[in-house]
Amino acid sequence: MFIESRGGEMWSGRHDDYFEQTARMIAEQLQRNRSGQRARAVKYSREQAAQSRRIAHDNEAAELERLAVLGQIPYPEYKAGVAALEEDSDD
Repeated sequence: MFIESRGGEMWSGRHDDYFEQTARMIAEQLQRNRSGQRARAVKYSREQAAQSRRIAHDNEAAELERLAVLGQIPYPEYKAGVAALEEDSDD
Protein backbone atom coordinates (compact mmCIF):
# COMPACT_ATOMS: atom_id res chain seq x y z
CA MET A 1 0.00 0.00 0.00
CA PHE A 2 1.32 3.42 -0.99
CA ILE A 3 0.65 6.20 1.46
CA GLU A 4 1.64 9.78 0.81
CA SER A 5 0.97 12.94 2.74
CA ARG A 6 -0.96 15.50 0.69
CA GLY A 7 -1.88 18.82 2.22
CA GLY A 8 -1.88 17.52 5.79
CA GLU A 9 -4.03 14.46 5.06
CA MET A 10 -3.06 10.87 4.44
CA TRP A 11 -3.73 9.56 0.97
CA SER A 12 -3.93 5.89 0.08
CA GLY A 13 -3.12 4.42 -3.32
CA ARG A 14 -6.22 2.29 -2.90
CA HIS A 15 -8.49 5.31 -2.82
CA ASP A 16 -11.15 5.36 -5.55
CA ASP A 17 -10.07 8.81 -6.73
CA TYR A 18 -6.60 7.48 -7.46
CA PHE A 19 -7.95 4.78 -9.75
CA GLU A 20 -10.37 7.16 -11.45
CA GLN A 21 -7.63 9.72 -12.07
CA THR A 22 -5.21 7.06 -13.27
CA ALA A 23 -7.81 5.53 -15.58
CA ARG A 24 -8.68 8.99 -16.93
CA MET A 25 -5.01 9.81 -17.53
CA ILE A 26 -4.47 6.50 -19.31
CA ALA A 27 -7.60 7.01 -21.43
CA GLU A 28 -6.50 10.53 -22.36
CA GLN A 29 -3.03 9.30 -23.34
CA LEU A 30 -4.53 6.50 -25.44
CA GLN A 31 -6.81 9.04 -27.12
CA ARG A 32 -3.83 11.29 -27.91
CA ASN A 33 -1.93 8.32 -29.30
CA ARG A 34 -4.87 7.28 -31.48
CA SER A 35 -5.35 10.84 -32.70
CA GLY A 36 -1.68 11.03 -33.66
CA GLN A 37 -1.85 7.70 -35.45
CA ARG A 38 -4.98 8.81 -37.33
CA ALA A 39 -3.32 12.06 -38.36
CA ARG A 40 -0.25 10.19 -39.63
CA ALA A 41 -2.45 7.71 -41.52
CA VAL A 42 -4.45 10.52 -43.15
CA LYS A 43 -1.25 12.34 -44.13
CA TYR A 44 0.22 9.14 -45.61
CA SER A 45 -3.00 8.41 -47.48
CA ARG A 46 -3.08 11.91 -48.96
CA GLU A 47 0.56 11.63 -50.00
CA GLN A 48 -0.15 8.31 -51.70
CA ALA A 49 -3.18 9.76 -53.52
CA ALA A 50 -1.10 12.73 -54.70
CA GLN A 51 1.65 10.41 -55.90
CA SER A 52 -0.90 8.28 -57.77
CA ARG A 53 -2.31 11.39 -59.46
CA ARG A 54 1.18 12.51 -60.49
CA ILE A 55 1.92 9.09 -61.97
CA ALA A 56 -1.42 9.03 -63.81
CA HIS A 57 -0.81 12.55 -65.15
CA ASP A 58 2.68 11.62 -66.28
CA ASN A 59 1.28 8.59 -68.10
CA GLU A 60 -1.48 10.64 -69.72
CA ALA A 61 1.00 13.33 -70.77
CA ALA A 62 3.29 10.70 -72.28
CA GLU A 63 0.37 9.15 -74.16
CA LEU A 64 -0.73 12.57 -75.48
CA GLU A 65 2.82 13.27 -76.63
CA ARG A 66 3.06 9.86 -78.31
CA LEU A 67 -0.22 10.41 -80.15
CA ALA A 68 0.86 13.91 -81.22
CA VAL A 69 4.25 12.69 -82.49
CA LEU A 70 2.56 9.91 -84.47
CA GLY A 71 0.12 12.43 -85.91
CA GLN A 72 -2.89 10.64 -84.45
CA ILE A 73 -4.12 13.81 -82.74
CA PRO A 74 -3.70 17.39 -83.94
CA TYR A 75 -1.21 19.64 -82.16
CA PRO A 76 -3.88 21.98 -80.68
CA GLU A 77 -5.63 18.96 -79.15
CA TYR A 78 -2.29 17.85 -77.68
CA LYS A 79 -1.68 21.34 -76.19
CA ALA A 80 -5.22 21.44 -74.77
CA GLY A 81 -4.77 18.01 -73.21
CA VAL A 82 -1.44 18.99 -71.64
CA ALA A 83 -2.95 22.24 -70.33
CA ALA A 84 -5.86 20.32 -68.80
CA LEU A 85 -3.44 17.94 -67.07
CA GLU A 86 -1.40 20.84 -65.70
CA GLU A 87 -4.53 22.58 -64.46
CA ASP A 88 -5.73 19.37 -62.83
CA SER A 89 -2.36 18.85 -61.13
CA ASP A 90 -2.46 22.40 -59.70
CA ASP A 91 -5.66 21.57 -57.81
